[in-house]
Amino acid sequence: MMNANRNQQGRHFWLLISLIVIFIVAPFVEPTILTIIAVVVLLSATYAVSHRRGFLIIGLSVSTLSVILIVWATAAPNHWLIVISHGTLAVLTGFFAVVILGYALGAGRVTADRIYAAICVYLLLGYAFAFAYCLMEEISPGSLAPMSTSAPGDLVGRVMQMRYFSFATLMTVGYGDIVPHTQMARTMALLEALLGQFYLVVLIGRLVGLHIVHGTERRDTN
Repeated sequence: MMNANRNQQGRHFWLLISLIVIFIVAPFVEPTILTIIAVVVLLSATYAVSHRRGFLIIGLSVSTLSVILIVWATAAPNHWLIVISHGTLAVLTGFFAVVILGYALGAGRVTADRIYAAICVYLLLGYAFAFAYCLMEEISPGSLAPMSTSAPGDLVGRVMQMRYFSFATLMTVGYGDIVPHTQMARTMALLEALLGQFYLVVLIGRLVGLHIVHGTERRDTN
């Protein structure tokens, strides 16, 4: 167990850096550069979950499929291709979030890498819901409104709008400039808001609890 934890250290730092980079630079770079950064994020996330062979295989396989779909959909926009692309990315980011969450809240000392992992989970949840909203809007246009107009096939523009709405919902900011209009959209937005609040409560409670336990153990040892 100790060797596994030691090998896990540092896996999530680079994922956190790549997530922060793509979050900040996405509005300012060309789609080609953004795709390259997205590939780096997926590779970093795959490395973060590679402590189990099964997770590594799933991460690499679905990440490769996602990149192919992104490039294909960008070059030749097609309704069902975009649907599959957004759906795959939503599932993939959700998968990464769940696996990393298991590590962040698992047994063991509270290390810097666990903190990095916990932050990564929060960001991945926001992106997972963003792609889910993109999928919903593609299948049922008008689920979220008002939406600023974007050119047909402008996948980056649509994702940027959904990312904004997703993180505003996750943090329960509620600006109100984009609102869910359908029952499905409202349900998903409520689910994300609840998940965001419960995540912070559980995370803080878990980390504080572990900190108290480890502090007590150190005092008993001394």
